[in-house]
Amino acid sequence: MPNIAEVAKLAGVSTATVSKYLNGVKVKAKNAAAIDRAVKELNFHPNDFARGLRTNRSMSVGVILPELDNLFFTSIISSVDEILDAHGYSTFVCICRSDPDREKKKLDFLKRKKIDGLIAVPCSDTSDFVKGLEGIPVVLIDRLSGAGSCSCVLSDNFTAAYNATEKLISNGHKRIGVLLGPDSNYTPIERRAGFMAAMSTHSLTVDENFVKSGAYRVESGYSMTKELIGLREPPTAIFATNNELTIGAVTALSESGVTPGKDISFIGFDSDTLAKAMNPALTVMIQDVEAIGRAAANNLLDQIRGEKAGRSQIIRIQTELLDGKSIVVQ
Repeated sequence: MPNIAEVAKLAGVSTATVSKYLNGVKVKAKNAAAIDRAVKELNFHPNDFARGLRTNRSMSVGVILPELDNLFFTSIISSVDEILDAHGYSTFVCICRSDPDREKKKLDFLKRKKIDGLIAVPCSDTSDFVKGLEGIPVVLIDRLSGAGSCSCVLSDNFTAAYNATEKLISNGHKRIGVLLGPDSNYTPIERRAGFMAAMSTHSLTVDENFVKSGAYRVESGYSMTKELIGLREPPTAIFATNNELTIGAVTALSESGVTPGKDISFIGFDSDTLAKAMNPALTVMIQDVEAIGRAAANNLLDQIRGEKAGRSQIIRIQTELLDGKSIVVQ
């Protein structure tokens, strides 16, 4: 079984540097990279129990998510775990099913496990569970309001919605429907604001019948789209602001014999796999989920190491518009 001395020799650093790095102390970036490579090549596994006694750390991080059947959340887990695992941390993943009571119970469970830090997507912006986390480094993902002193990592939702709406407007659309998530969460509030701002910039009146809000679920996207295309004067374009809403909307349009890019213009969110599989291909706004996960994990590690720069940060990750053929020029 390899030891620290062998890791140090392969990495070209001292055993003291390896020890510091494995115990969460920041070292030079080139040394950290060399140690990571050596650890992986030698398949070195530090004695977490002994290290925990020395450092008063459990070498574990808690992750709380509202749901697991959401592509955005599951993709984040993968990128978060990759970073944490490379630094010797294990993860406890808890699902609260969007239930505040269950969320609190999961948090209590993680605290009993003596986690060194927490990454969470709270049920809503009204969640106050972070109040019981004094002394534990916390990073919130996809939430901001009520975060207090927590660091937050999220997409630039306002700009994403603004750019998507402007794309439709630049193609001659004035009657634009938008499918939004629940008003209790910060993300849909930002995306609503971006949509409204784009309409206002171009002096376009927003028909409130075209603005729909519901749960981030396929069923909501389906029903809200049915409502829009069932109007006496339906919109000429629809912007779905979430992956599940996009899937539901596309299903409703297909069932109704309405083809995006032919009978109606459509922009979705996140569903790049679906976008490429559709004929014609969908235009979608893509979040950099891997970047969000990496930023959250690295910020948490900075906090665990005691670096002040990691605290109370708001990190916004840019989105990208993936052009398809689902927009009709008016």
